[in-house]
Amino acid sequence: MRESKNNWNITVFADADHEIVAQAICRRMMNAWDISPGAIFTTGRLDELTEAVVRELDAAVLIVDAASNHARFLSSLSYLEDWHVPVLALLDEPPRSSNIFEHSGTMVDGRETSGPILCARLHGMLHRQREINRLWREMAVARRTYGGLHGEVNKIHEELHLAAVAQREHLPQEPISLHGVTTAALWRPAHFVSGDIYDITRLDEDHIGLFIADAVGHGIAAALMTMVILQSLTTSEPNGSSVRILQPKEVLQRLNAQMIRHRGLPNRFATSAYAVINCRSRRLTVAGAGHPAPLLIHADGRSVALETSGGLLGVFSDETYDELEVELELGDHLLLYSDGFEQAFPYVRRDDAREVLPNTRYRQEFEQLCALGSPKKMIATISQRLNLQSGSLHQADDQTLLCLHAGQLTTEDQKSQVKSQKLSATP
Repeated sequence: MRESKNNWNITVFADADHEIVAQAICRRMMNAWDISPGAIFTTGRLDELTEAVVRELDAAVLIVDAASNHARFLSSLSYLEDWHVPVLALLDEPPRSSNIFEHSGTMVDGRETSGPILCARLHGMLHRQREINRLWREMAVARRTYGGLHGEVNKIHEELHLAAVAQREHLPQEPISLHGVTTAALWRPAHFVSGDIYDITRLDEDHIGLFIADAVGHGIAAALMTMVILQSLTTSEPNGSSVRILQPKEVLQRLNAQMIRHRGLPNRFATSAYAVINCRSRRLTVAGAGHPAPLLIHADGRSVALETSGGLLGVFSDETYDELEVELELGDHLLLYSDGFEQAFPYVRRDDAREVLPNTRYRQEFEQLCALGSPKKMIATISQRLNLQSGSLHQADDQTLLCLHAGQLTTEDQKSQVKSQKLSATP
């Protein structure tokens, strides 16, 4: 619509059969127009509706027969609508139902309507069109803004996806099995990337190390911190011609020192737990740094939380970490997990606010899992159970679970163990 400074430009359009009618209506409105600003009325042919003509229009009046094939007017209506030109259609009789004017937003009136009423209708449409044009301009700006934001969001999603792939590539790719001890892991980020990280490493011919950490916070910052933690993790060191396996408390102390040394951002803290198991002797040593206590579930169903003292990583430079030693029995399971499981299995309550509160239902789930024996089956089952929970598509926190099962020693391992016991018993 052209924003006229002095006069509105209004054209009455008709086909060749209604040119005389168009001229009569044009004179009727011209004589009746006494509204400011003024109006310039002209007549035109529908088949002469071009861009040059439409650019100068403020409003259009169409002369249409109610009984005619309205489909032939559809292209003209669409063209005028694209240019945001208000349209008043004058019919020779009331329109039939399901006509095209019901959907185009065109105002409809009769050809016999008096000049003052037609002028009043046009005047109202023209003033309304000013506001419509303003909304169109704002919408155009909004669309451009949305297009830019949409592109930026897609770029961020792509970068987050790449970050998630990079983070996943740092995790162990294959489960470890050694002397009848088998392992498996579940890692479920709440979003693209995770503030949880883990590692399962074969340390030598007899030992496996299980590490889990949960960086404080969520999102990219927490995920970057997990990469720092994993790169700083040291579980063994050269000792002459051999390698010395570090005790869990040493691993956490060194990791804490590294985080303190490179601390440059606030809230750069993490909880962690680390366990070393001698798969031949079944001796387990574990230490924790403010992390949920590893759960030892015996073959008979008894469960024990392996509590140790030690504060968060990255807080105090002189922090010390206690160790706990236990001997695994045949069929025992060791589970290391992050605190995301405290909200993974919500209680079904009437009070929705209490449904998301931390709870201990996960322990029941873990205990039932151990009946499966195989860590691989345990992880597959817990994944299915998590998928069935309310809110699983938008989980509240990252979820990580490491499973270890103390299975039967091989015949060769048993013979070697008996031989070692005899040698140690010899005076």
